[in-house]
Amino acid sequence: MWSSDTRRIRGLGWSVVLVAALALGGCTGLRPVYGDNGIAAQRVEVQYAKPNSRLEQVIYQELALKLGKSTGEVPVVAIAVSQSSRNLTSNSVTRPHDQRQVTVSALITVTSPAGDVLFSGSRSQTADYTTSAQAGANEQAAQTAALQAAKLLADTVRLQILAALAN
Repeated sequence: MWSSDTRRIRGLGWSVVLVAALALGGCTGLRPVYGDNGIAAQRVEVQYAKPNSRLEQVIYQELALKLGKSTGEVPVVAIAVSQSSRNLTSNSVTRPHDQRQVTVSALITVTSPAGDVLFSGSRSQTADYTTSAQAGANEQAAQTAALQAAKLLADTVRLQILAALAN
């Protein structure tokens, strides 16, 4: 008899906790990024600055594909991209292959139609590649890694733009 009362009380307690959690779940100020009602599911009204390099063009194309693009009185996204490369391993021993890493960095500015800066910052992404004794293959590997890093960077920039425009 005592154990059935305890079960009822525990069941009632869990019911109260569940109802309270559901009620408070709607009180949050957070918005989902993904999903049917998420920020990322909506098209964003932005313009893009003119690209000055192939990597900037790739980033703008990725952003336009995922965010959309507009004309008129909408915020402008400007991105300045730089690229660097470094060895991942020590070169004190002669090897037929070297491991390298390319870093693509972007200075991002989102400006409102009135000229106010909504966001200004920098982000970067990396991609690894391998070099060998073939100069042509090394150049192609470096370009492919840079494009991969630029596409990864475009996704990071997209999320930053969504955050800047959500405020």
